[in-house]
Amino acid sequence: MKDSEERDPLQLLGGTALRVYLYLLRHRDPVTPRELQRAMRFRSVSTAYHHLERLLRLGLVEKRGEGYVARRPSGLLSLYVSIRGRLVPRKLVEAAALTGAAIGYTLANRDPLATAILWLTALLAWREYVTLARLVSRMLEASGD
Repeated sequence: MKDSEERDPLQLLGGTALRVYLYLLRHRDPVTPRELQRAMRFRSVSTAYHHLERLLRLGLVEKRGEGYVARRPSGLLSLYVSIRGRLVPRKLVEAAALTGAAIGYTLANRDPLATAILWLTALLAWREYVTLARLVSRMLEASGD
């Protein structure tokens, strides 16, 4: 198996290709190269087509008629959830929810031990989020267009 076949698709995407993929994830309907060119402000349709074909080869999109549709994320991209058209790390959502619960529990003057455990859980979730964010950032910096 080739090295590129063993790597996570996120590692194989450069900044522009990743932005194209994220754009496609936010749109449920097929996006044509011309629509992508306008949305991403590419100078030519061929640039949009280049990125779409690259994503197609990586198995991240599929062609439907004249347009392209993103496939569900896999690998590291599966660690993200779409909220109001934006991809947000699942760990961020989890950490924020746990923090909100800890604040509510603290304000309600509940059991101190349970409150401490909830705060500890929230802090661990934030730690996991920061670790994931750093990992993804390093991967994106290491990958080129």
